[in-house]
Amino acid sequence: MLFNNPVGRPTKMNIRTMVKLADALKNNYSVTDACKWAKISRVTYYRHMNNDPAFAAKMTYAMECRNKVSFNFVTTY
Repeated sequence: MLFNNPVGRPTKMNIRTMVKLADALKNNYSVTDACKWAKISRVTYYRHMNNDPAFAAKMTYAMECRNKVSFNFVTTY
């Protein structure tokens, strides 16, 4: 995944945006709502899904994890 463009406007897709998208998709957000929350367009999301295999793999994994239940057994006193 290339984050630095030598010329022009910086890309909206960075690590923070990817984490926001993955968290939203894991929490049963739709793609539209996840993109709104991460402040990117759906066009940007689908462009990266089609052109970047690493991004596509991470987002696919996040969507697969929707139905898994996670428990936190850490207790604080």
